[in-house]
Amino acid sequence: MSGNCCIVTNQPKSLLCTPLLNQGQLSGLLYLENNLTTGAFTSDRLQILQLLSSQVAISIDNAKLYTEMAELNEELKEMDRLKDDFLANTSHELRTPLNGIIGITQSLLDGAGGPLTDEQIANLSMVVSSGKRLDTLVNYILDFSKLKKHEIALQTKPVDFRQLTQIVLTLSEPLLGGKGLELKNELPDDLPAVYGDENRLLQVMHNIVGNAIKFTAQGSVTVSAAVIEHQLEVIIADTGIGIPEEKFDDIFKSFEQVDASTARDYGGTGLGLSISKKLVELHGGTIRVSSKLGNGSQFTFTLPISRQAVAPSQEIVEVVSKMRDDETERLVAPIPRAVLGEHTILVVDDDPVNLQVVTNILSLENYGIQQALGGAETFSLIEQGLKPDMLLLDIMMPKISGYEVCEKLRTQYSATEMPIILLTAKNQVSNLVEGLNVGANDYITKPVSKNELLARIKTHLNLSRLRTENIRLSTELDIARKLQKMLLPKSQELSQISSLEIAGFMEPAKEVGGDYYDVLVSNGQIKLGIGDATGHGLESGILALMVQTAVRTLLENGETDPVKFLSTINRTIYDNVQRMKVDKNLSLLLLDYQEEGKLRLSGQHEEVIIVRQGEIERIDTMDLGFPIGLEEDISDFITETRITLNSGDVVVLYSDGITEAENMAGELYEMERLCEVIKQNCQRSAEEIKQAIIDNVRQYIGLQTIYDDITLLVLKQK
Repeated sequence: MSGNCCIVTNQPKSLLCTPLLNQGQLSGLLYLENNLTTGAFTSDRLQILQLLSSQVAISIDNAKLYTEMAELNEELKEMDRLKDDFLANTSHELRTPLNGIIGITQSLLDGAGGPLTDEQIANLSMVVSSGKRLDTLVNYILDFSKLKKHEIALQTKPVDFRQLTQIVLTLSEPLLGGKGLELKNELPDDLPAVYGDENRLLQVMHNIVGNAIKFTAQGSVTVSAAVIEHQLEVIIADTGIGIPEEKFDDIFKSFEQVDASTARDYGGTGLGLSISKKLVELHGGTIRVSSKLGNGSQFTFTLPISRQAVAPSQEIVEVVSKMRDDETERLVAPIPRAVLGEHTILVVDDDPVNLQVVTNILSLENYGIQQALGGAETFSLIEQGLKPDMLLLDIMMPKISGYEVCEKLRTQYSATEMPIILLTAKNQVSNLVEGLNVGANDYITKPVSKNELLARIKTHLNLSRLRTENIRLSTELDIARKLQKMLLPKSQELSQISSLEIAGFMEPAKEVGGDYYDVLVSNGQIKLGIGDATGHGLESGILALMVQTAVRTLLENGETDPVKFLSTINRTIYDNVQRMKVDKNLSLLLLDYQEEGKLRLSGQHEEVIIVRQGEIERIDTMDLGFPIGLEEDISDFITETRITLNSGDVVVLYSDGITEAENMAGELYEMERLCEVIKQNCQRSAEEIKQAIIDNVRQYIGLQTIYDDITLLVLKQK
C-alpha cells in the first residue's frame, strides 16, 4: 500500500483494515489510521474492533434489506392500485353493453318486437337473468373498489328499518325456489328508526338474507332486533348448514367462501359479506357471526338509532326502485326437449341457463337431448335405463362434482361406449389433466363456441362409432375363425382313404379370410377340395361355408360331371351373393380321387404341385374353371384334367397365403421356395412334408404379421 496516495499524504504510524462479514458474506471493509503512535492496534483493541465490525456488517445488511423491502412494498402497493383501477375501469366499461343487453332483451319480453312464443320468452328471460347476474358482479366489484379507496359517501337520513326489512324479504321470495323455507319479519311495529344510508342498508340486508336463504334448505330465516345503548342490534338467524368456528373471520374477507372446493354446493363471488361488513362499519356499527355446523347461523350487526322520525313522504315503491336486483333473478326452468335425433346427448349442469345454451345449440343439429341438474340426477337417469351416446358434463356442480360423475360412469362404461366432454369455466392445465385422468374424452372451456362444440361432438361420436364398428368386426372375426375350424375335416376323416396319406393345415390371418380345405367320402366317391374366398371377415367365412355345403350336397346326390357340379355350385352361390349384396367370390379346386391313384381336377385355384421321383411338376388350373359367385353362368369355362399317381408321388394344394407371405423386409415367399422345400422333403410322410413347409414359411416371415390365411393340403400316394 506504499504507493497509495492517501497513505503517502497522511503517513499514518498505525493502520488497520479488516473485512465486515455477516454469515460469511462480505458487506464492506473497516479502515482505520493512527498518526500518533505505532502499534496502536493492540490485540485487545483488535478483538473489540472485530466485534464492532461484525455488528456494523449486520447493520449494513439490515439497512439494505429495509431499503429493498420498502421498494418492494411500494411496488406491491402500486400493483394493487393498478389491479383495483383495472377492476373498477373494466367494471365501468361493462356497464354500457350490459345495459344494452338487459334493456333490449327486456323490451323484447315486453312485446317491443311483437308476440313471442313460450319458448322464446323462456330463452329471453334467461338472457335477462344472466345479464343481471353479471351486473350484480360488476356492482360488487365497483363497491369493493370504492370501499377500499374510501370513496363511498353515505347519504344518511332516518330510515324505517322494519319497512326496509319487509321489502328485502318480499323481494327475496323468488330465491326460495320451492324450498320448505319461511321468511319471518319479527321486528316490532314501534321499532325506532335508524340513521343511515337507505340504499346501502338495503344492500347489507339483501346480502345477508340472500346468504341465509342460499345455505338453508328448510326451516326459517328470521329477522329480529333489540335496542341496546342508543344502537339497534339487528339479528338475522337461519336454520341452515352452519359455519365452522375457524371460518368465522374468513367469511368477512374479500373473495373468501366457506367451501371453495370443486363440488361446493353454493355459488357466489365471496364479496357480499365483505362489502356488508365495510358498509356496517361505515355506519359506525359492528358485525359478528355465531354458528354451529348443522344448527344454523346468526349474523348480528349494529346501527345508530335516529334522533329524528322517518319522513312521511317515503314510499315503498321508491325504495324498491332504488334497490339493485342483485341475485333476485327471474328463475326460468329449462325447456324440456324430446329425445329425438340420430344420437342422444345428456347435458349435465346445475345452472339452468347453461343447460339452455347447450340445448339450443344441439336442438338445431338433429340431436336428441336429455338434461340433468347435477350428478345425482345423472345417476338416477342412468339407473332408469338411459344410455346416452355422449355426455356434456359441467365440473362445478352441487354435492357431486363433474370429476366424480365421470369417474363413477367409467366403472360402467368405457370411453368408447359413452364419450364424455367436460364443459367448464375452469381453464387451468391442472383441471384438464384431472379431467382426463378420471376418464373424460375431451375438455371445452366456457363460454362455449358453438362451432367448436359441434365439431368436437361430431368427432367423438364418429370415433365412438368407429370403435364400436371395430369391436363388431372383432366379434365377426372370432365367429369367422370358429367357422373356419368347423369347416375343416377331422383327423379320422383324413385317414379314411387307405391308399392315400393326407395332411392338412389352415391358420387364419389377423383379419380372417375365407380359406378352407375338405376331404369328403360319400357313396364310394372321394372328393377333395381347396378354396379361397376374396376379402376378409365374416362374409368371406359364410361364403366358404355355403360352398362347402353345396359341394357336400351335390356329392350326396351322386353328381359326378364336373361341369354340372361346379355350374350348380356357382348358380347357388351367385344368387346368395346377390341377395347378400356383397362383393365376394371364391376360387375353388376340386379333386376326384379313385383307387389306383387316378385324380380328376376341375375348377380354378393356385397351381397344383406334383412331385414324381424327386422331380417337380406344376399344373396350371387357370383354364379349368372360373371363380365361384363372380358370374351367373360359368359352364363354358369349366373343364377337367386327369393325372395318375404312382406310389410315393406327392400332390400339394395351397393358398396364396403361403406364396405371398412376406418377411420383415417385405419380400415374398414365392413359388420357387415352396417347390424347393417340397422337393427336399418329398421322401418323407405327408404329415412331415406339411410340417416342413409350415416351419419354413414361419422361419421366413419371422415376426411379420400374417396378412392372409395360410392353407395347405398334402397328398401322398401309398
